[in-house]
Amino acid sequence: MPHADLRAFNEESDWFATITLPTPSDLDDARARFDLEWRDARAQLTDTWQADELDQLDRVVGDLHHRDSAGLVIVQARNGPTLVEHLDEPVVATVHEGPVPRWATVIEGRQRTIAHVIVETDRAGADITAFDGGTVLCTDTVVGDTEHIHRGHPGGWSQRRFQQRAENTWEDNAREVADAVAEVTQRVDAQLVAVAGDVRAQTFLLEHLPTDVADIAVKVEAGSPGGIADEVVRQLSNLVAERVTAAADSVRAGLDSDLAATDADTIVDALRQGRVETLLVHDDLSTDDDVDSRWLDGARLVDRAIVAALATDAEVIVVPKLAIMDAPVAATMRW
Repeated sequence: MPHADLRAFNEESDWFATITLPTPSDLDDARARFDLEWRDARAQLTDTWQADELDQLDRVVGDLHHRDSAGLVIVQARNGPTLVEHLDEPVVATVHEGPVPRWATVIEGRQRTIAHVIVETDRAGADITAFDGGTVLCTDTVVGDTEHIHRGHPGGWSQRRFQQRAENTWEDNAREVADAVAEVTQRVDAQLVAVAGDVRAQTFLLEHLPTDVADIAVKVEAGSPGGIADEVVRQLSNLVAERVTAAADSVRAGLDSDLAATDADTIVDALRQGRVETLLVHDDLSTDDDVDSRWLDGARLVDRAIVAALATDAEVIVVPKLAIMDAPVAATMRW
């Protein structure tokens, strides 16, 4: 069930506060700035909140570490729980209250947080690290045979034998690394495997990965940690862009057969009937006054549409403004 925690949270109350806070960590006074942002946000909350609820928020925020993320989304349900989402991308400070939470920033952050594996390999083994966004999920190290790891220069008739023995050792080590990479990839449900390191070891490893892992593996030419990180970020961004493009193509393909819609009224009706399979939303962070008459509670179309989609297990994808979108929403239909 996609975003099951958000769906359950929607049922906790009929009034919510959604707060976004930047959490810069590269400044000497980062904690002081964070505390100041929180005090400013807290002051903007209306008097609908009880003192014990505000105290609960203070305790939650006080326990947060500003270095854990680039930004935060905090959602408080009136007479209910608090949800905190750490973001890898920075955000501007905002405070919103309304009958539904504002989930677009949370969902967009999650769809950019793709489980992936980085393999730094050489001819003797590899270091394997699995990430979920900037969070390390697990690590593994493979130490293979090193007895014949160097070709050397014995000369004469034995040179070819020594070289072949070295090649065989490298390949045996690569098989062992490939098994470990496949196990980690499956464990974290990785969508990308980035292979860096010695060129020959990379080639052997890619040749011995199982087909399903090889299909999501890319060879990274960069050698420095910074270069590897930059290439992985680029590859992950490409994955996100490909998914957005595929969703937009599905909408275009379904328009002629009424299995997709870009008209807000049609989408609202379909959401109420549970017919939406995938909801595309573009959130331009419009003001609280920008409500939509299609919903009687005064919620923004984007916010209410997301909540309705989550309630029927529809997939929600946050997208940039697409040419096919006549409104901030588009959708493909189940029937």
